[in-house]
Amino acid sequence: MGDSQSIKQHQTLPELEAALATMVHERYFEAESDTEAESQAFEARDCEYLMTRIRCLELSLKAADEDLAWIGPGAKSSPAQSLRRIKALCGRYPDLFSAMQAVVVTHPGVSRDMLAMAVKQFRRDADAYSQEDVVGLLTCVTNGALQAFEAVLRTRKGADRKAASLPWGKSTD
Repeated sequence: MGDSQSIKQHQTLPELEAALATMVHERYFEAESDTEAESQAFEARDCEYLMTRIRCLELSLKAADEDLAWIGPGAKSSPAQSLRRIKALCGRYPDLFSAMQAVVVTHPGVSRDMLAMAVKQFRRDADAYSQEDVVGLLTCVTNGALQAFEAVLRTRKGADRKAASLPWGKSTD
């Protein structure tokens, strides 16, 4: 196969996808699907096509990782980015509890005061509550979820359990 398209490490995902589409159009136009085009390229040992496809997959994975990097521990985001995400979360969940839970879990590095202001801004059902009330609700959502999580862990097989002090269980009669 010709070297009409060379793979460069600095190419963007859209550029690589366009190059791949061009190669399919020029070389594998009879293929009825991307999978069939890949099979034909593999059989033809079309290294240029296969390397471009691999690079597309790598950049797709990298983009997916970066899309969620903001949620990772210690991730920093600008206030504008956080506000956009909080607005989207508040709009996505129909009830206040679910929205607050999603907001507090996905923005652990943001103070509860700031989260409360954002929730009040984007949720009409939070208008009836004061800023302090919304901070308290966010705290309850966080602490209540943690306590419930730990309670379930304690009830599962293999969990650390406290020794029972039942008077009828003693064998000192």
